[in-house]
Amino acid sequence: MRRPRAADGAGAALAATALLAAAPEAPRTFERGIDARRPGKVVLTLDREVYERARPDLGDLRVVDETGADAPYLLDRVGSDPEPTFREPVAINRVFVRGRSASVTLDLREPMLKSELVLALPGDNFRRRVKVEGRNKHERQWTTITDGAYVFAVPAPAAARYETVQLPQNNQQFLKITVFNGPDDPPRLEILDAWVRPQERRKPREFALEPRMTRTDDAAERESRLVLDLGARYQPFRAVLLDVGDSEFFRGAIVEQRREPALDAGGESALPISWAPVLEQASLYRYQEEGETRECLRLEATGRARVLRVRIRNRDDRPLEVRGVTVMVPQERLVFEAASPHRYRLTYGDAGLEPPVYDVERTVGDAALWIAQASEGRWEPPAVRVRERPRPPWTERHPAVLWAGLVAAVGLLAGVTWRALQASP
Repeated sequence: MRRPRAADGAGAALAATALLAAAPEAPRTFERGIDARRPGKVVLTLDREVYERARPDLGDLRVVDETGADAPYLLDRVGSDPEPTFREPVAINRVFVRGRSASVTLDLREPMLKSELVLALPGDNFRRRVKVEGRNKHERQWTTITDGAYVFAVPAPAAARYETVQLPQNNQQFLKITVFNGPDDPPRLEILDAWVRPQERRKPREFALEPRMTRTDDAAERESRLVLDLGARYQPFRAVLLDVGDSEFFRGAIVEQRREPALDAGGESALPISWAPVLEQASLYRYQEEGETRECLRLEATGRARVLRVRIRNRDDRPLEVRGVTVMVPQERLVFEAASPHRYRLTYGDAGLEPPVYDVERTVGDAALWIAQASEGRWEPPAVRVRERPRPPWTERHPAVLWAGLVAAVGLLAGVTWRALQASP
């Protein structure tokens, strides 16, 4: 029997050491000190640094004190409530004026705040003006909600339909929709169907963000592409507002967001850039009517992304003179109760954390009032924090000693066995 050599034990010890050295690095998180100024409720507005490093659901945010104990917080964020679904009203009083317009009255059954009207119209190549009027049950006069909206359809090969009308805030129970004939429409026009979307319970406060813009004009696809860098990986956005120099135009537009691929250790990705639709049917226009300028330059697109792309359908017209683009972003805030003499910090970036559940989310009646009573806190500069792993056992921290002991035990066992074999008759 061959006795184990010391070199074998040394090789095993080196292999174990190499395995430990090759273990993955401890996950990195980030933290920012909070200047609470004084005890009591403190409110902080989330910024690009948080949106760049935190998860898109913000479930990794934790407010902790110097002992590491959690401080419960209330997060006032966009998208926490489900988006209102479309409601199909009762259509009554369908009428038309030959060669001029078609109308229908919608009964929503009760007063309701509304944000959008969606129409279903015949034809695949049209441009039609839409007028929306409203009134409540006991009112006799109709009031104009909007009279300068346009819907249109574009035929193949780049077929598209834009039949959504954005509505200013209103709560009328009845809507009277009038669609005016376009230049090439048949004498009789019909409104096939209509839906409305209830307005959000509370619209967040918006701020203007000036993105870094790159423009290309694709003559083959007959469209202009505006790529907008918002500066943070999961920056929330509410709308895209264009500054256009042309005096009159009608264009279709699409808003997309870049899919963020997973990055390797070097910060690179081998996957090609891809885009996901955010707003598939929108229109941009400006025209003169009865001495007034009517225009729509705001694209209602909502989501979270670092990079957006606006595609403007030029068709056979020359590209628009886009002088600038502004992205409207919502204000999202975090509120917690600071106690003296503790110091607090925000930690974020841990992909393994479950979203926290605090009593404050259920015990606060009016969240807006509760936040209004808080004093403004200030962020300190961010810092990288490496989460400490549990201290490994003694055998893992001293593998050479462990392997040497194993080698000695095997050698001793081999010697005892050899002597036993020699002593046997």
